[in-house]
Formats: sequence, structure tokens, C-alpha cells
Amino acid sequence: MKRYHIALFDLDGTLSQSGEGILYCVRKIFEETGRPLPDEKTLGTFIGPPMYDSLRRCGFSHEEAEEGVVIYKRNFVEKGIYMQQIYDGILPLVQKLKNDGMRLAVATTKYLPFAEEIIRMLGLAPYFEVIGGATAGPERRTKAKVICHVLEQLRVKPADGVVMIGDTRYDAEGAMLSGVDFIGCLYGYGSPEEMQTFCPDAVYVHTPAELLSVLP
Repeated sequence: MKRYHIALFDLDGTLSQSGEGILYCVRKIFEETGRPLPDEKTLGTFIGPPMYDSLRRCGFSHEEAEEGVVIYKRNFVEKGIYMQQIYDGILPLVQKLKNDGMRLAVATTKYLPFAEEIIRMLGLAPYFEVIGGATAGPERRTKAKVICHVLEQLRVKPADGVVMIGDTRYDAEGAMLSGVDFIGCLYGYGSPEEMQTFCPDAVYVHTPAELLSVLP
């Protein structure tokens, strides 16, 4: 079994159950812009990728998507950020990994200030060396760009025993494009079929506790 020295964790659906808060804010975008609300399946696709990209896929123009992001951020700060909780087993997992000498970081396409606040709220800040998130502009919007940024902050290369841990196709695609291994979390919001498209040899876990058996 391959030995990893650095673990990068996604946030939504991997460290925290955040779907309720995200979808609350997405619904507010459609409500405030007077657009018809998408079906539940389409709404579910908003969990994971950058909000701007999701809005563009739903027919928003560039200007409308930018306005939607502003609406999302306002509602997230006011309420959405508090509508989440840490997954059972995550805290003891990161405690043990850090105590065993593994370097830990967060790589999420959530807006960086939100990611930093959520990690703090969940009591996870002491365990992560770097928190990487999306920027307001396009320079760091994709998962691959965030992963590369985190690796730069850690001063390591993909070949230095790095693994990305996430729950959606965007995490798997980011891992593939940045040249790091991938572990899929089936307790999150994605599907194994989508993740396998980008990382066919990935390992999958059903609970956070199972990660201990694949992160020697």
C-alpha cells in the first residue's frame, strides 16, 4: 500500500455536512433574481463546484452570475455558514493523522474567507497547516488551481506522497490534473461513477474512520 505524507482535504461533503446551508443560499439567489427555481437534482449540482460556474451552467450571463455570487455570499454570511456540522469521526481522524506526523491541508473551491471561518468554527484549525480556497477572481477558481496553490504553500511537489481526499468529480478531476493521488469519500455529495471517470484507480471509503486504513 502506498504511503502518503501529505493529505489534502476537500471541505464540503468531506469534512463538513454543508449541503443545507449551500442550498439555502442558492435558493435565495433564484428568489432575489426572480428566476424559476431549478429541480432538486439540478440544485444538488451546486454543492462542490464554484458558485459562479454553477450559475453559468444554469444560463446566467457573466454579469448575472457575478451578481448571483454577491447574493450568495451575503446570505451565506448571514445564515448559511452556520447551517452545517462536522462529520462524525473527522476530529479524531485529523488528530491521529497529525499526531502520526502527516502534514494536513484543506483544498476547497469555497471562497477562502468562508473556508477559513468554517474550519475555525468546526474546531479544525489547529490540525491544518494550510487552508486553500477560491479567490474572488478567476485566478484560483478551479480545484486543480487550488491544489497547486496549496502544494506551493507547503513547498512540496505532487510526487512527494500527496493525496487529495474529496467526495465529488471536481475533487477527482482536480487531483488528476494536478498529478496527485485521490481517495473518494462516499459519505459525501458525489457518486463513485463520476469520480471514477477521472481517477479509475482511486480508493473509496464509506466513513471518515475508514480513511485511517488507507492513509498508512
